[in-house]
Amino acid sequence: SERLELVHKGLGEMHALAANVGDLKKVLTNVKTRGVLGEVQLAALLDQILTPDQYATNVATRPGSKDRVEFAIRLPGQDAEHPVWLPLDAKFPTEDYQRLQAAQETADATAMEQAAKALEARVRLEAKTIAEKYIEPPFTTEFGLLYLPTEGLYAEALRRPGLFESLQRDHRVVLCGPTTLAALLSSLQMGFRTLAIEKDRKSTRLNSSHSQQS
Repeated sequence: SERLELVHKGLGEMHALAANVGDLKKVLTNVKTRGVLGEVQLAALLDQILTPDQYATNVATRPGSKDRVEFAIRLPGQDAEHPVWLPLDAKFPTEDYQRLQAAQETADATAMEQAAKALEARVRLEAKTIAEKYIEPPFTTEFGLLYLPTEGLYAEALRRPGLFESLQRDHRVVLCGPTTLAALLSSLQMGFRTLAIEKDRKSTRLNSSHSQQS
């Protein structure tokens, strides 16, 4: 009786898990919801590594443009009122990625290549959009960042021959996954700290010089 009770309990947990997976699949099949998930994940990553004054949301990086990029990192410019923006946009092309995974599971080489090409085309389109809408030197950096919110999706994009280099050459866009973006943000944070230290040193030397003259 005890074993049967455990079996029934286990079956109940499996049914609950299956229902939850089904609910998650419904969520991920909604384009708007997927976009929100990517934005939320990206916002959390930025919040963990950078300070609130080092990035902004919904930024019109091109003067006079109504297009606003989801996130932009604030880099030093002429002065505090005129920073140089680094555009950062998150995309989640789940349908193409899911079709590619399904083809891989069935070892269908033709379907795999078709799905991979569709994924590549979607990534290229998103990179072109970032270049046309958000990159505008000297108001922005010479390049923008396209964030793919899962390591699997990022890895599949990297597997496409020449895609990574082509996006940089043709659209000035760099692909990033969660790990690579975290590393990049950490490097930027170190740069920000170095600039702050150097600024403090200059201020101290200037004050010291004024004191000696007085």
